[in-house]
Amino acid sequence: MIYCLILLLLFLPRFGAAAEPPQANLMAPVVVTATRTDTPQEEVTTSISVITDEDIQAQHAETVLEALRNVPSVDVVQSGSEGNVTSVFIRGSDSDHVLVLIDGVEVNSATLGSVDLAHLTTDNIDRVEVLRGAGGTLYGSQAIGGVINIITKKGQGPAELTASAEGGNWSTHREALSLRGGLGQLGYSLSVSRLATDGFHRFNDDYRNLTSSGRLDYKLTDDTIIRGIFHFVKTDLGLFNSNNFAPGNPGDPNAREATEQYLGKLEWEQKIFSNWDYRISGSIFKQHLRDSDNIDACVFLGFPCDSGKTRSRFRPQIATAEFQTNYRLGEWSTSTFGVEFKRRSASTSSSSDGADLGGINRAVRNMSYYLQEQVKVLDHRLIFIPGIRLDDNQSFGTAWTPSFSTAYTFKETKTKLRAGYATGFKAPTLNDLFFPAGFGCPAFGNPNLSPEKSQELNAGIDQDLLRDRVKVAVTYFHREVRDLIEGRPIPGDPLGCFRAENVGSARFNGVESSVEIKLLR
Repeated sequence: MIYCLILLLLFLPRFGAAAEPPQANLMAPVVVTATRTDTPQEEVTTSISVITDEDIQAQHAETVLEALRNVPSVDVVQSGSEGNVTSVFIRGSDSDHVLVLIDGVEVNSATLGSVDLAHLTTDNIDRVEVLRGAGGTLYGSQAIGGVINIITKKGQGPAELTASAEGGNWSTHREALSLRGGLGQLGYSLSVSRLATDGFHRFNDDYRNLTSSGRLDYKLTDDTIIRGIFHFVKTDLGLFNSNNFAPGNPGDPNAREATEQYLGKLEWEQKIFSNWDYRISGSIFKQHLRDSDNIDACVFLGFPCDSGKTRSRFRPQIATAEFQTNYRLGEWSTSTFGVEFKRRSASTSSSSDGADLGGINRAVRNMSYYLQEQVKVLDHRLIFIPGIRLDDNQSFGTAWTPSFSTAYTFKETKTKLRAGYATGFKAPTLNDLFFPAGFGCPAFGNPNLSPEKSQELNAGIDQDLLRDRVKVAVTYFHREVRDLIEGRPIPGDPLGCFRAENVGSARFNGVESSVEIKLLR
């Protein structure tokens, strides 16, 4: 495969015109995650960072987790070598308090609530937008700590074919192929890559990742676009650390995990008038995880471990339908209204030596409505954005999440002051609600759980210096989360079993700061 790609690079006729020296980008960066509308980054009233394709190339980042490591207040924790569980935390939040989107499609686990970033590569990514702070008004559940939106590339211009191959220690190699461009009214961007490594442990540490991604944009008229997006990931991983709880553990020789992820989205976008547009979309995100292990006899906390062949299957799924419309009144007002239907479901099963250990096969529906107003006055010096959201959830009922943010820019000194208040919530996961009984314990799941709820205050300053060659940003934040969902011992249970309960609260105070210096043009 490597040699074929090298030959392709050397001898394939070029599809496009000769490369020209890069031109300076004079347009201000535009983001969509902060307001769900195209907004110049300098007019955003919240804390947001953008990782561009140029940033990814400069870092030589092969995975999204690598690209996120340089974002302020974002912590990425990898539990082992390549492919092992990788969690993300924003401003000290839990990992299930961070909402991760791919082209606006939620990819958080319906059973765990969090996202495993280990398998997300940077192929076909145009940029990654990281919203730090509560995004519950626009995005609902999970967005307490922040939102990460991974946006794929849009095809345009002459056809461009790119192939690459690389390799290194421990039989590590990666091959990638991409094709993008425009053909009449159709823009296309397609990619496929394969990553493989034997890992750095002496056995059962190997990892294989096959990823494909595509985006098609067809312009029906000057005011109407049909968009199709798909992502597919297939992995196979050796779990060397699977039984690391056992004393003197030499490594698990046969625990394996296979994963398949499917994401598809269809979107219709149209302008009714020059100042009024709407968007209708439907999407689905599916996962299929298969774990297997031949457990040898061991002792854990003085008790013998069960031995034999174990198998587990998890099939979480999120289906979403959404309508959003935006009305602009001149340059000073933008009104956004949206309706979203989301269905989270999961089918899980596990067995040991052929004996069924149970699982879940449940679904929870959620209907939500959100409204946001963007007001820009005094030549866009003063901006304030109020918003509110109502979620009607099948498991716990309704939740209101209002928010308000504002910013004032002193254009003479290029100083921007920001402040905001936001609320958020995290709905109980399917595991929290329905995890079944097992090993002599009653069910861990509790269908009477309330959502976790948060409140957050932010205040910050952005300063550009030396003709925008130096950018300084400082933000103070205070967040409170109550009704946390944790496993608590069941009173009177002789085995010390646990059940999910709403318990306690947590407070977070912090200051994040960043300095960007442009050394050369």
